Amino acid sequence: MVKNKLSIIMTAYNVADYISSTIDSVIAQTNQDFNLIIVDDCSTDQTQKIIRSYEKEYDWISVVCHAKNSGVSSARNTGLQHADGELVTFIDGDDQVEPDYVDHFIKIFADEDVDMVTCGFFNESENGKIKNKIAKHQTAIVGRDEAVKQIIKMTGTVMGYTWNKAYIRSIIVKNDLLFQTDLDLMEDQVFNVQYATLARKFYLDNLPLYHYISRKGSITQKFAMENVRDVGVARMKVYKTIRDSTRNEKNQI
Repeated sequence: MVKNKLSIIMTAYNVADYISSTIDSVIAQTNQDFNLIIVDDCSTDQTQKIIRSYEKEYDWISVVCHAKNSGVSSARNTGLQHADGELVTFIDGDDQVEPDYVDHFIKIFADEDVDMVTCGFFNESENGKIKNKIAKHQTAIVGRDEAVKQIIKMTGTVMGYTWNKAYIRSIIVKNDLLFQTDLDLMEDQVFNVQYATLARKFYLDNLPLYHYISRKGSITQKFAMENVRDVGVARMKVYKTIRDSTRNEKNQI
């Protein structure tokens, strides 16, 4: 029996200055039918001490600590191993969510026969300035081709992120889906495309419920040759996933 409807996987690495605000935003959820799994990727600051204090106070928070720093993909994979919810989503340890974040996903999955649900997001600077344009509320139920198209786009409210999406965990488990540990960039897009090729229908919603906070020094803010390599490898993996899925569909006809 599934104890929690939604498992939230939060990854953390040296985010002691921010993670209390992140966890507090999860505590403030209007729908409490979830559990929170925090995976610390061998932080060297006070992150682990902070999350352990929350674990002691709340029985629905569990903490898993890596013995060595392995990267965000490995941390998410660890979280998936410990998840027990029917649904699963991901939160970064230095971002925040709106109070209706959990309720949004749970309600739509209950009302609609879909395999993925998305929400919109605020792209904020560290001083709280909103950098993206918040559009009029729109929803749509789309098929696989349109979902993949929106996931690989570099603009919009869907894109390749995992923190603005909720997934059916059984699809992930049945197909042994994991995040690519050899990528430091776009690993989430690869995961989303792989998931999408295995799913049927997608509920796209642009209601902004996640606060993505761009911080100086983050890996997405840095430009390096390794990043160029990761983007190239990720795009090849995405192309191969789409190509193989198309071939399989044709063979089944």
